[in-house]
Amino acid sequence: MILLKICILDMPSYTYAVKAQRLLRARGYPCRIRRREKTSSEGCGFSVLINGTCEGAERLLTGYAVPYSVRGGGADDDKL
Repeated sequence: MILLKICILDMPSYTYAVKAQRLLRARGYPCRIRRREKTSSEGCGFSVLINGTCEGAERLLTGYAVPYSVRGGGADDDKL
C-alpha cells in the first residue's frame, strides 16, 4: 500500500478556495476542494487538499495574497 502525503489548507471562504485551486492547478499541483463538516474545530468552511507537500503551494498562495491556514496532512487527516 502506498501512502500519499496530503496537504490540507483551510480557506476562509469558497471564493478563496476556488481561487487557490485555480492557481495551484495552473502550476501543476493536483488538488481538490472539500467542504469541512460542522463538527470541525474550525467550523464550517472549505479546504483545499493538495496531493503532495505544502511548501511550494504555500509560497504560491502567499505570493498571490490568498489567505489560508495549514491543517497538516496524511491519511488520517482526510476526515473533513
